[in-house]
Amino acid sequence: MTTFGKRLEARRTELGMTQEKLASKSGVTRVGISKIELDITKNARADTLFSLSKALKCNPKWLLDGSGDKFNESKYEYSHVTAGPKIHQFVPLINWAQASNWIEVIKQSDSSELYPCPVKCSPGTFALRVRDNSMQPRFEENDLIFVDPTKIDEINGKFVIAMLDHSHEPTLKQMEIIDNQRFFKTLNPEYPPEMRFMKINENCQIVGTVISHVKPV
Repeated sequence: MTTFGKRLEARRTELGMTQEKLASKSGVTRVGISKIELDITKNARADTLFSLSKALKCNPKWLLDGSGDKFNESKYEYSHVTAGPKIHQFVPLINWAQASNWIEVIKQSDSSELYPCPVKCSPGTFALRVRDNSMQPRFEENDLIFVDPTKIDEINGKFVIAMLDHSHEPTLKQMEIIDNQRFFKTLNPEYPPEMRFMKINENCQIVGTVISHVKPV
């Protein structure tokens, strides 16, 4: 068992689990598990590793590199690592084009990469990568945002994913209500004034509200 994948496969088989069963228990996709076992994926994010080791009841360090006590779950040998936020649900990472039709995306989410959402959310919640500089400095390109599509109320100050008039894909904006008039606000101070505030008309639609924001390390 010289690789991460071989150790994962051996421990899964030892427990009599199918890849589908391990995927259900860990929140890692079956495709992701298969790629690890085939040594296509040779490493894993910390949250993926800990989810797999918890489901397999083994030491994550042993699972990753073969060192340490295989069954020493309580001593992960990561003394410099503190516990992260509680994971409430794994949600699919989708692209901006898919976000405009999220119901169909959710039906196909088995093929999507899953990320742990650190706050309570609805079953339809999805994740997006910020793709431009329009909302800097608060949101930077490649930041991860979690969007709950059941939250579509217009609340002053909330960050929302919205379909603007004549647009084909949604965008990230801040809701502003001034003197009972509704606007979508762009945060980047370098944008011209006419682009920083857009009055909302009946053709604009809120796809969902941002409920969590995670910056990459």
